[in-house]
Amino acid sequence: MKKTVTLPLSIYGFLSIFSSCEEDNNISIETDIPVVEAYLIPGEAINHVKLTKLIPYLTDETYSVAEEINDAEITIINDDANYKLIPFPGDSGYYYYPDTNVLVSENQTYSIEFQYKDKLVYASTITPEKPTNFNISQNLFLVERMVEGSYPSFTSDTYEITWDNEDGSNYYISIDLLGTIIDPVSFMFTDTVTQTLSSPAVTDVYNIHSRSLRYYGNYRVVLYKVNEEYANLYESTSTSSQSLTDPFTNIENGKGIFTAFNTDTLFFEVREI
Repeated sequence: MKKTVTLPLSIYGFLSIFSSCEEDNNISIETDIPVVEAYLIPGEAINHVKLTKLIPYLTDETYSVAEEINDAEITIINDDANYKLIPFPGDSGYYYYPDTNVLVSENQTYSIEFQYKDKLVYASTITPEKPTNFNISQNLFLVERMVEGSYPSFTSDTYEITWDNEDGSNYYISIDLLGTIIDPVSFMFTDTVTQTLSSPAVTDVYNIHSRSLRYYGNYRVVLYKVNEEYANLYESTSTSSQSLTDPFTNIENGKGIFTAFNTDTLFFEVREI
């Protein structure tokens, strides 16, 4: 079973789009190119691999969903070990290694390869180590409720989340409200935005301001340590959406990304004063 992870970038949709600066309607754009989204998480099984075909950005045809590739013979390689993946049931484009006792190790080099249209599609990545000294300045936040007709408080406390980053790695934060009860701290919050995502950055601190907290309740904070190729992809998406250039890829004879990340988790509560 695939574990759901929170990525600050919708890789499936974005990497399937081929962007071109050409405006010639007669241009021939090759679409039979594999797009890889594959990521490894230390301590978990190998089950986060998806293959689709390229969607051209400039075309007279309408493409709403990328076409899945379900018949590839994919191998994940670590040292002398070769792990042959099989498709998940159904034509979803997802693949996994059936022996769930085989877990990804950290600080190891892994590669992915498969043949597609007489070409070897290949990429490699290094699994990062788990973040260290992941802490929050306090795990109980007291926030005054703002009701209609009252005067708002302009004071805001700052809570600091920190971790070690001696090697200059890229990190991002995901903050999620747990549970299904929505209890806004202000009458002005009428939506249900219950997740906050930061952008990948070389940093060792993230600040939460009390006035940015929208709901009372329990929260989960996940710190993601990501590789350089993922940070490059994230950075290239904003450029690509404006200049119609291809997003970053580390896949030889294909597009997409093969990467790895590691995580740590902590929790805090927002309570009414």
